[in-house]
Amino acid sequence: MGISDLNPVLGTEIAGPPNPVKESGSLLRKSRPLSGHLALWFAMVAALAALCTAISGQSYWIDEANTAWRAAEPHFGALLARMVAETGSDAQMPFFLVAIWAWEKVAGDGEVALRVMNLLWLVPGLYIFANGRVDRLLVAGVSAFLWYYIDEARPYGMQIGASLMVFGLLERAVVAASDRSAGGPFLRPYQVWLLAFALIALSGSSLLGAIWAAAAVAAAACAVPWSARRLAASHIVGPSILLVAVLAPLGLYYLCTVIAGAGGTKVAVTDTRTLIFSAYELLGFAGLGPGRTDLRAGEGAVVSSYIIVLACYAVLVATVTLAGVIQAVRNIPPRALAACAIAIAAAAALILIAGYILHWRVVGRHLAPAIAVVLALQAAGVTLLWRQPVGKLVVIAFLAMALASGASIRFAPRHAKDDYRSAAIVARSALTRGDRVWWSADALGALVYHVPLGQACGSALYVSEPRPGFASALEAPTVVITSKPDIYDPQGLLAEFLSEQHFQIAETFQAFQIWRRTPSTGPLPCG
Repeated sequence: MGISDLNPVLGTEIAGPPNPVKESGSLLRKSRPLSGHLALWFAMVAALAALCTAISGQSYWIDEANTAWRAAEPHFGALLARMVAETGSDAQMPFFLVAIWAWEKVAGDGEVALRVMNLLWLVPGLYIFANGRVDRLLVAGVSAFLWYYIDEARPYGMQIGASLMVFGLLERAVVAASDRSAGGPFLRPYQVWLLAFALIALSGSSLLGAIWAAAAVAAAACAVPWSARRLAASHIVGPSILLVAVLAPLGLYYLCTVIAGAGGTKVAVTDTRTLIFSAYELLGFAGLGPGRTDLRAGEGAVVSSYIIVLACYAVLVATVTLAGVIQAVRNIPPRALAACAIAIAAAAALILIAGYILHWRVVGRHLAPAIAVVLALQAAGVTLLWRQPVGKLVVIAFLAMALASGASIRFAPRHAKDDYRSAAIVARSALTRGDRVWWSADALGALVYHVPLGQACGSALYVSEPRPGFASALEAPTVVITSKPDIYDPQGLLAEFLSEQHFQIAETFQAFQIWRRTPSTGPLPCG
């Protein structure tokens, strides 16, 4: 199956020339039916190998530490009790937390072990999404967005895999419904059940996943003519009953969490910058620019050092994406195209409005299911451009820079995760020597890496969002470990204390500073 002989948007082959055997670039020759299969499986293996490379053994960062802490809970009942009592966003990730709790009991609690669970969702998702198309596998394999989130023990890998399955299966159904000459059901029975499973996984991964699942179903329903919908009704009774049985109580649970005040951490707001950053992530820019820690500290000023490479990639990604949009307009019926566009815009707008009103920051990961549409458009653009000599150069350059972006996310030091593991080693070592340690970072990050927190000797004191005069009631520290002061020291009171007490940075790790008093006073006895 040749890349130029496919319609990646509709999922059907474009009619080839009358005598495809004579076309030198075609893989549709009857004399070589195995070639297309080999090319497809080679692309699938290459894409998975690339994405497996993205999985690292780096330290858990804040959100992953929350996942690891909950996954390590020995009793399932206690996990559910904690989840229901949770007031943060973890309360709205029920099926993900259950899945990773079960996975941890099989694979262990190591960083790689928990992150590998993403492959359980991504492998079938990629296979169904590709639907026999090499171009989709190519753009997925080099997607910096996939490289980043497959390396996270969070629900986004589950969302991406499930959304790829939903997109691929609904695409098949819509294409079949649009073909008036075709008879029978739009999907085979096992595909309908698989679609139901994917919708449940996407909806249960998080409340935001449920919004995207509803948008996908609404888009497909609006894209299919009414007569075709009636024809399909008899084939989906069983899966529909399963969906209602699972999603109705799930929706009620989500409603209860919203009423109880659960939601994203209110450390920033949704504004134009976060909207731009979301597009920056989804389109694969992240690895080519500054690291997140640098962005957090320096805002937009740090981007200037990377402006040339970002501008080059922007030209390429704009060209490929625009070509994909052109291909979509040419090949997708207006009704289906409008339904898809409206559904995506409505889901994204709902999430952005909720972030703005409820004062939590919307970034690319909250729009993760939209990556299926981004990849489909980019694959369509790759196919269209590949037919022209100059277009081939654009495609090669785009794929090369996209892969460089993903590889940079995985290997460049500036993109490393918050190094809670190294900070914890320093904290435990200092406590062993008898130092008084203050820990101004995520509490679960400390506990996951076995740093005891408390006021007793041998424990680090947890200092978060201190108020004026906080230090007067505490024993003076000899070691202070800080991270992301915009979260844990928003008023700058701890930084002021460190300056007044002549502490200096003795060591740094990604997103961490180790402060010691100058001159060193040595360990002080616990009192």
